[in-house]
Amino acid sequence: MQRRAATMAFLRSREGFGLIGIVVFAAALAVIAGEGFYQASLRAFVENKTDEKATALQLVDAFVSNYSNLRKELDADRAPVPATFRAHSIALFNHARGAENAMRVQWIGRAGRSIATPPSDSPMADVIESFVGKSDPMPVSGFVTIGGDQVFRTVYPSVAHDQSCVDCHNRIQPEQSWQLNDVMGAFSIDAPAGPFLHGLRLECAGIGLVVFLLIGGVGTWVSVTHHRRIAERERAQQKAESANRAKSSFLATMSHELRTPLNAIIGFSDMMKSQVLGPIGNERYHPYIDNIHDSGEHLLQIITDILDLSKAEAGKLDLNEDIFDLRDIVRSVRQLTSGRLVAGGLTEKIDLPPDLPPLRGDERKLKQVLLNLMSNAVKFTAPGGTIEISARFDHKQGLTLIIADSGIGIPGEDLDRVLKPFEQVDSSLSRQHAGTGLGLPLVRAMIELHGGTVTLNSIVGVGTQVIITLPAERLAYDMVPALLSDAA
Repeated sequence: MQRRAATMAFLRSREGFGLIGIVVFAAALAVIAGEGFYQASLRAFVENKTDEKATALQLVDAFVSNYSNLRKELDADRAPVPATFRAHSIALFNHARGAENAMRVQWIGRAGRSIATPPSDSPMADVIESFVGKSDPMPVSGFVTIGGDQVFRTVYPSVAHDQSCVDCHNRIQPEQSWQLNDVMGAFSIDAPAGPFLHGLRLECAGIGLVVFLLIGGVGTWVSVTHHRRIAERERAQQKAESANRAKSSFLATMSHELRTPLNAIIGFSDMMKSQVLGPIGNERYHPYIDNIHDSGEHLLQIITDILDLSKAEAGKLDLNEDIFDLRDIVRSVRQLTSGRLVAGGLTEKIDLPPDLPPLRGDERKLKQVLLNLMSNAVKFTAPGGTIEISARFDHKQGLTLIIADSGIGIPGEDLDRVLKPFEQVDSSLSRQHAGTGLGLPLVRAMIELHGGTVTLNSIVGVGTQVIITLPAERLAYDMVPALLSDAA
């Protein structure tokens, strides 16, 4: 049952339909090949037999003409007339040939007017009578069945072109009143064709079968192999998707479970920092409390990133869309990163067009995107370097936001890899820059959720440029007056 179900599934698939088409094509090509070989062989047989018959007829005519001339010269009136002599000679020729499958030659008179040999069958009589009344009748050839055997028959018209022939026939048949150019009969040459046609049909069937098996076999092998590969790939993809969903579900569950105690650690450590319940006796505890608080917040941020990324991979990351000004997000991110910029000795450049229209999207997620990119730029740029945020917009192309730095750069072969979760350029245990490798994948997931794209351009030792594009429909041109009035 399983094999039958698999076979039916294959036949209903695209590869199955393709195989059916290949089989039909192979069958048609096999018929064409067999028929072509049959017709070519038949033409060759006809041409060969036609040449043989023409030669035999020329020999008979030469022999009878010579006999007729000698009969006149010798005045041998008692000798048989040429027509009778020809008929007897042909009968002796056929008798000498003996075998039934040998070529047979006959001189045949017209039905009801023959001297020696009348037509042996009605088709022959009809052909001879078809010559009557034509000024230049042509031989007629074709395959006929005589006594259950197939023969290739050619009937040559016999026309009285000599007065001596007419006189001879009138002496024998005075009631017929033969005249010049009358059709007196025909030569019939039968070449056995049954064994040849039987063997030819077997050969053609064999050729057609070989063509069908060759094309059909190759087509079947290709279709079945391709179907198996697709089925294996689909099973592997389903397995990978199932594993990915399980991973995302596990990460989401663990993230939620970890956030509860972390929030308690961060809250209590913040209370201790603020000394809400009273002063801490020993000042040496304060640095440890600060480390606990900062580490808790860092771990909470990592867990939040993991949770967001797992939601994005599971297709459960939603947008809370609103209308907002991109400049407000830039100002907020600058405030959050200003301390690290100053500590790192970095220069910041902002280039935003004054007529930048409002954006339609998730403000919190776009702020997280810009914060992640700014944090990476600060982290990987040496003191004295520069970080620049610029933007441009177009009614057709949409918004382009560029975050560029003069940092250490990323090798070209690693540009695609750093956009994957948990991937970093320096993955050694002793890497100089801390991080989980979740920032850029999360940036791409959030931007793609907005219908945009993320492009990385980087040169090692020169810097990195992250280009974010958002579609034109994300620009809320119609909301500019409202925002300006609110600002006023």
